[in-house]
This record gives sequence, C-alpha cells and structure tokens, in this order.
Amino acid sequence: MATTLQLIMLALVGGTLVQANDTDYKLLLTSIVEELEGGLELHLRSSEDGGNDLVQFLMEQEKSSFQISVEQEEIPTRAEIMRHHFFVFEDVHQMQEILTSLVNTDGFYILTLEKIPAEDDVTLKDFAADVWVQHGHSRIYYVQISKESILLYNPFTQSLVVVRDSKTYARIYKDLEGYPLRIYIFDSVYSSVIGDGENNKVLSVTGADAKLAKTVARQLNFTADFLWPDDEFFGGRLPNGEYSGGVGRAHRGEVDIIFAGFFIKDYLTTHIQFSAAVYMDDLCLYVKKAQRIPQSILPLFAVHTDVWLCFLLVGLLGTLVWLILRAVNLVLCIERIPDGSRTTGISYFGAALRIFIDTWVVWVRVNVGRFPPFHSERIFVASLCLVSVIFGALLESSLATVYIRPLYYRDANTLRELDESGQPIYIKHPAFKDDLFYGHDSQVYRRLDAKMKLVAEGEERLIEMVSKRGGFAGVTRSASLQLSDIRYVMTKKVHKIPECPKNYHIAYLLPRPSPYLEEVNRIVLRLVAGGIVNLWTGEAKERAKWSIQRFPEYLAELDVGRWKVLTLSDVQLAFYALTIGCLLSAVVCMAEILLGRKRSALNKIK
Repeated sequence: MATTLQLIMLALVGGTLVQANDTDYKLLLTSIVEELEGGLELHLRSSEDGGNDLVQFLMEQEKSSFQISVEQEEIPTRAEIMRHHFFVFEDVHQMQEILTSLVNTDGFYILTLEKIPAEDDVTLKDFAADVWVQHGHSRIYYVQISKESILLYNPFTQSLVVVRDSKTYARIYKDLEGYPLRIYIFDSVYSSVIGDGENNKVLSVTGADAKLAKTVARQLNFTADFLWPDDEFFGGRLPNGEYSGGVGRAHRGEVDIIFAGFFIKDYLTTHIQFSAAVYMDDLCLYVKKAQRIPQSILPLFAVHTDVWLCFLLVGLLGTLVWLILRAVNLVLCIERIPDGSRTTGISYFGAALRIFIDTWVVWVRVNVGRFPPFHSERIFVASLCLVSVIFGALLESSLATVYIRPLYYRDANTLRELDESGQPIYIKHPAFKDDLFYGHDSQVYRRLDAKMKLVAEGEERLIEMVSKRGGFAGVTRSASLQLSDIRYVMTKKVHKIPECPKNYHIAYLLPRPSPYLEEVNRIVLRLVAGGIVNLWTGEAKERAKWSIQRFPEYLAELDVGRWKVLTLSDVQLAFYALTIGCLLSAVVCMAEILLGRKRSALNKIK
C-alpha cells in the first residue's frame, strides 16, 4: 500500500522529472494511447520503475486515465475498465515470462524493453510470432528505449514494422499479403456451397454473400480457406451451455470470418461480434395454403361478399321505389299511357307482385315483356337498366378472371388469426425462440410463444411437411420464401402470413475481438452505399423466379405456356342452377295440375 502511495506521489510531481527534450517516440506513444478507448494499467516491477522517464511522461498526460499496480504476477484476463496494459522489462528473455498471460485480446499491450542487444532482434521477432500463433492478435507495441523506437509485428510478412504514426497498426491489415483466412460459408438465403461430401471439401461458393466474400478477399489480398459447413448452419446456445453451428465456431475462435447473414441480436455469448449491417430481412411465419374453391361454386366467389349484398339490396330497394312511384301515380290520378293492356280487375297485391317480378327481371338484365303504364316508372326502369349493365359487366369480368386465376378459401393473414386457428409453430433453429415472440405485452404473442416447438429437419424439409400435411406453422426468413423456397409460394402450396413479428438487420459474424473487423466494415459499407449489395440480392431474387422453369411439375400446376380452355366442369354451377330450376318448375307444375283438378271436382259437386 505504501508503495502505491509513493507511485501516486511520483505521478503528481512527474512533470519535474521529465526532460525538456522529449523524444518523438514518446509523443508518438502518447498519441496512440489517446486514440484507443479505455484506460491504461501500468504494471511496474517495483517502485523504482516509477522514476522511468517513459512512465513519468505517460502519467503526465491529461487526456488518458491510468491505474498503477506493482509486483503483480498475473495479468487479469478480464478488466472492466482498464483494457490495456503497460509493462517494463529489462530484456527480451525477461519478457518471455508473460507469453502465456497475453490473453486480453480486447485491448493492447505496451511492452517496454530497457536493453535490446543486436542479437535479441531475432528473439524479439520470434516472441511476437509466438504471441500471434497462441493468442491470435498482434496489437502489441514493443518500445525500445535504447533505440527510441516503437515496433509492431506484421504477421502477414512475418516481420517487425517500425511505427511511424498512430495509423500504422490499421495499415498492416489493409494488405494481408495472401495470408490464408478461415472463411465459413454455408447454404443460406444468399449463399450456396458446392463441395465434395466424401472429403468434406468446399469446391466453390455462390450467391450474394459469396460475391461479397470474394470482393473482400480481393481488396484485402488474403486467400480464402473455405471450411466445410456443419449440419446445423447458424447454430446457437445449447441447453448444456455449449454452442453449435456458426455461432459455436466463432465463439471458440475456429473461424476468422463467417460470410453468411446473421440476425444482429443477442446469441448469449460475448465472444462474437458483428460486421456492419449488410441488408435487412423479416422473420415471418407460413402455413399451408388454403384449399382451392371447387369450380362448381366458383361463380359465387367471383366477386366479394359486399358486392353480392349490394346487388341484393339494390334489387329490393328498386322494388320499393317502384312501388312508391306506382302509389303516387294512383293517388294523384296520373293519366296512364295507353298500350292496349287490360288493367282492370287486378288487385293491389297482384300489382305489387307484378312490380316485384318486373324489377328483378330488369335487374338481372332480362328483357321486359310489358313496360309500366306511367312515364315516371319508365324513366326509373331505364335508369335501373343502366345500373344493371354496370353490375353485369363487373360480374362477367370477375367470372372470366376467376377461371383463369383460381380462387382459394381465406388464409390466415394476421397473427391473431393464426393464434385462433390453434396451430402449433415448428422452428428448426433454436435462435428463433429467443425473442421471436418473447418479451411482448400482447396476449397473442404470449400464446404464440407457448406454441413454439423446436424440431429437427430430417430427410424431409420443414416447408415440405407444411405444404403436404399442414396443421402447423413454420418460421423462416422472408427472403427464403423469395429465393430457395419460391416454388412453394408460386404454386400456392404455402402461404406467408403478411404480418411478420420481427425485422432484423443482417450482418456477418466474426470472433471477438477480430483484427479484421475495421477493414471488413470499410469494404462492406462502401458496397452497401454504392448499391452493389442491393444489385446482387436483386439478381438472386430474379434468378429464383427464372428457376421455376426447371421444374416441369410446377409449370403444369401453374398452367404456364398454354391458354385456359373452358370445359363443362368450368360451368357446373350453370347446369346445377338449370337442373334445380327444372325440378322446381316440375314440382310447381304438378302442384298446379293437382290443384286444378281439385277445383274442377269441387265445381262439379256444386
């Protein structure tokens, strides 16, 4: 404790010990420390190191925060605030004792050497190479006090680089000199892998993600070593605490970059990080498409229900208006138009029934046998005929459309309707269950979350099971239904519910921390800003539409390439109506005959 207090006092009076002729390497080191986030922890061997000129110079800087520790044998692997570390060593051999402790790859290290003989240059380079191999990072500044220089290790040229300014570290990762990076791509929405399954070797990759990966590799000058994908592509956290798929590989540091789109969300691990957002996508639900409406009743569904209701209401309203006009004409004793018809002896009920029949005859576009005997009623009938022509044209065009484009019963179009249907929701990725419905106040979302079940895809894909069996809903990305699974949508086998519960930014995955992140983001953002990524994704969607031509069975279902020829089965309803009408007319005719005979018998008795 006393030693620490002595060092604090040295820090307060450090300005008196700093020489006026500060060297450039000290100023350069200060600019590096100021640009990096987080504080710097000074690990000193003893209180005597507090008098070191470089230590005093650093502690004098007002823009940086420092913490001092003395005789600390081990470096903390996780520091909450102080992520960067400063050490003072006598020579390289003493520095080698902390090789296994340089595990805090989130920060950087400043390793200061008081003595650096010429023969130690090779040893220093070997030490830096060992740090890269064991810990996978090269953010270690080697300060040579005797030579007044700062060095960085370039793992791609396997050499030590003199630091000229604070951007030297970033420039190392602008050109990787053909260095092989472990790239992970699997069959996803915008990526596809072609490989040798027997030898687990990737032969080629295609898709928008693959194009972007090749562009980044060309710009950064590295060799892409594509890894064979796992069975579970995206992966996530397992119940036993381990991680599977791409998340697991990034968590364990087994890959350098995963060029497959991941939702930017919490995967319950701090050992991964995302690149800049590349595009956006929805997470949607789909169900089996509703059954097709039989052709026997298809004309009834040619127009919406409100049109049919309007048709019936206008017919009844027209009858009422005609009856009112007749009553007004009779009350006002309006002169009739002579047409030679017999008008006497007809009851008011008979006249009303005649008006009701004539109204519906005009409304359904059938010729009127006898025009009404008043001018006002004839004008009304003419206007009713014009409106009937409009309704008739609407019905005829709708009938022509439904025979070319088949109609289906109503599908579930909202999450509430899906909840009311009682169908369970099957998911194939555990990451879908994390926050698809969880955390919402809506009772509908809570009930849907309780219905989610994780299933494993076997030989038959989940969307294939939905299209054949139905009875449950699936979860997938909206782009999947536009690309790899477009044939199910185009052939009306599955229906995507328009109300999608989640919208995500999509990005690539890297281990945390990754020295390649900054340069990868620079290239990705330029491609996104220039519209290149949108071009590639748009091409993928168009090619997916063209790919339907490779499936003859789907072309047959879509009736592609031939006209729709109407047959007797297409006009079943007309024959049903005619048959029912004939039967009813036969029943009425028989009833009239029987009633007529009964009246004749009664008249003879009288």
